[in-house]
Amino acid sequence: MAVVICGVCALPSSQSALHDASRLSGLRVRHPVPTARVSAARYRALFSQSGDQRVYERLGLASRSVHVQLPRAWYDVRTHRLFVQRGPRPGRRTLIQEYVRALIDQNFHLRRLVALRARDRDHWYAAQSMVDGIASLSSGSRAPGRALAAQLRYLGGRSALASALRTFPQTTEQLLHVDKFLERERALSVRLPPRAGGAGLVESETFGELDVRNLLQAFHVPGAVRAAEGWGGGRVALYGDVGVIVLRWDTAADAGEWQAAVPSYVAAAFPDAAARTCPPLDACWGDVAAGVFGTTSVLASGPGSAEVAAALVQQA
Repeated sequence: MAVVICGVCALPSSQSALHDASRLSGLRVRHPVPTARVSAARYRALFSQSGDQRVYERLGLASRSVHVQLPRAWYDVRTHRLFVQRGPRPGRRTLIQEYVRALIDQNFHLRRLVALRARDRDHWYAAQSMVDGIASLSSGSRAPGRALAAQLRYLGGRSALASALRTFPQTTEQLLHVDKFLERERALSVRLPPRAGGAGLVESETFGELDVRNLLQAFHVPGAVRAAEGWGGGRVALYGDVGVIVLRWDTAADAGEWQAAVPSYVAAAFPDAAARTCPPLDACWGDVAAGVFGTTSVLASGPGSAEVAAALVQQA
């Protein structure tokens, strides 16, 4: 499929939007932003993140991620290009948001985020959200990092924002809590064994506080924000065909708050799962199992989940 590339003049309002983005953000325009107008199907393919989604399907998230409303314009740091979906033109707020992201790239070199995605997803998510949050201060759009960006601007002005773009939050916990960002509190390590309950480790990646919050909020679990607080470190993994979330908490009380929220999550995500006992774990529902040992919690979903979860709890 051919992709038509043009300069910033390709969209009637793009040049003035770029200048407004520079004025509002205080960032210098170092060169034009190449623009590509593409079909809706091509746009979705470019916007989406590749990867094995089985672990998230096991956690009941497959049907929850289908109806995401994509913006009509998106700046890709990999190609340094603004992609615009054909059809209704993007609104001015959307254009300014993406042009600010482009200007952040021109001034702070965001290509470094590409490799970060594979090494540490939570770190990448936090850094990406910081960029989006700073851009949203100029566009008026909503973004996960906007609260931190606004706090940093209040505390130290544009120099504080520039510092955040050079060093980035290292976790989404830092993104959500300005004190954690200023202290540069690192995540606790979560080591997963190569095998658990007879199943081999297929893949794993970091799972941060914002992931915990989003998981619970996706299923309208009451007190999701509070239950996610106290996160210390986490990973999501696939053992055979079993999806697993292993979390380390700051205190045993924090782990208990998470465990108290799990039944509401299971009831919403797996409404037909019947509760059953499964020692040494705290609770099981059909193919879903959950347990806590000290400050470590394990949630597993899929055939054989109890065996996998028990093995992970016992090695915590």
